[in-house]
Amino acid sequence: MTDQFFEKELAARKITDIPGMIEFDIPVHGDNRGWFKENFQKEKMVPLGFPIDFFAADKLQNNVSLSRQGVLRGLHAEPWDKYISVADNGKVLGAWVDLREGESFGHVYQTVIDASKGIFVPRGVANGFQVLSETVSYSYLVNDYWALDLKPKYAFVNYADPTLGIAWDDVDNAEVSEADKNHPMLKDVMPLTAEKL
Repeated sequence: MTDQFFEKELAARKITDIPGMIEFDIPVHGDNRGWFKENFQKEKMVPLGFPIDFFAADKLQNNVSLSRQGVLRGLHAEPWDKYISVADNGKVLGAWVDLREGESFGHVYQTVIDASKGIFVPRGVANGFQVLSETVSYSYLVNDYWALDLKPKYAFVNYADPTLGIAWDDVDNAEVSEADKNHPMLKDVMPLTAEKL
């Protein structure tokens, strides 16, 4: 995938270590006023591999979190698929861990995300990120509504587990919630079975 920001070709790459995960290059068009992008376009992205069954759910929700530099969130696997992107000039170090039962359990992928990149994350894969810019607006398009009664279906893994090998940026000084600090290490995580997804 290209490191340029403006005028990329729309492209997709499957993340081989985590089945079902896809990284997209997103065209960003800029001029003296700023920039514009089609963050998601179904007709163009489905032929590149974006799963059509994402839209089979009658519940679609878009969430945006705002975080400041040094904040680290995750690693959480919710019971829905998600399409992750950055909605402003910010930048994050994203990390994902497969918590699904099978050969890819515990596999990790990480990359830097800015507005010119999108990531499709299948349910059962834990998502986390650390803010590298002054602030960031992190966007999640998900195919189910958030509800408190779904919380028991969440899975977590500790961002600081050394066995994951995630190269966070200055992790010792990261701002992390107490809940995230207390998530289990991978060795203590029960793999998610198909029934739990």
